[in-house]
Amino acid sequence: MAKRNRSTLKNYFSKGSLPSSEHFSDLIDSCLNSLEEGFDKSVNEGFKVSSLEEDAHLLSFYRQNAPQQQLWSIKFDTQIDALLFSSPNAQYATQESGAAANGNTGGVSGESQGPQSVLALSPNACVGINCDRPTHTLEVNGTLKASGRKGGAFEEESPEILPVRADGNWHSISPKLEGCQALEVVAGVGIKSTGRYGMLRAIAMNACDPDAWWFDIFNWFNVKTSIKSQHAYYTSSADKLCLRWVKESKTKGDGSEAYRPYYLQIRSNTDYGEGVYIRYHITKLWFDNYMQECILTKEEAGDES
Repeated sequence: MAKRNRSTLKNYFSKGSLPSSEHFSDLIDSCLNSLEEGFDKSVNEGFKVSSLEEDAHLLSFYRQNAPQQQLWSIKFDTQIDALLFSSPNAQYATQESGAAANGNTGGVSGESQGPQSVLALSPNACVGINCDRPTHTLEVNGTLKASGRKGGAFEEESPEILPVRADGNWHSISPKLEGCQALEVVAGVGIKSTGRYGMLRAIAMNACDPDAWWFDIFNWFNVKTSIKSQHAYYTSSADKLCLRWVKESKTKGDGSEAYRPYYLQIRSNTDYGEGVYIRYHITKLWFDNYMQECILTKEEAGDES
């Protein structure tokens, strides 16, 4: 039986008409059946949509003037419960760009090239752009363009870390750290219309904070706890900002000798005066503090040798 529009159905059951069994079948087929068509609604769960088959789309979107041309679709990943947003037009553009880059301008193959989804939402709170199965909070398989970038490391885990006074003294700008760390720090301080400004951009790296005397024999320039800095200032180098690693004070019985916690600290070279603070933001660049992810089997590493 066929689905009919409302005008046709009304004619079937207009005054004086004698509907047949086929007309009733058309009426039933033209209505949604929540059990057969994957739709339902409840107070606790709201509007529910179920896929009719394993790889079926949950939703598809079309324009009224082109009902046969699918613009967007939503479906589940076949192996994990990720939600995939796809667009045939966007996928075609991606393939065309790849072909042009390879010097092939004679058309685009109809075979699938790369991920099928434009946006993927995974159940482990990961978002993928042009990536079906993201493994990080945001994973982008493409080019990023942004008007700015600001680090937010340690803000949630250590909300007590606030802007620090530009008073010439050292102040901690990180929580207690351990193991191997790589941080990008951008900081600034100044007083408007005084000619006193200082800016800093630095990469601060530390590999378990070596502190025994035999570690330091050839460590004249602190290469083992490296901080590489770029500075900008207006008038005097006395207005510059400085970074350092500092060990946490340990007392006897604090744990094994391998446990060497430390902090990252910042200061201004001189006192900027009352009410002036150093503003900064930190970006974390390394996430395996004790290199545990470096221990792999040959199968995990894909090593065929």
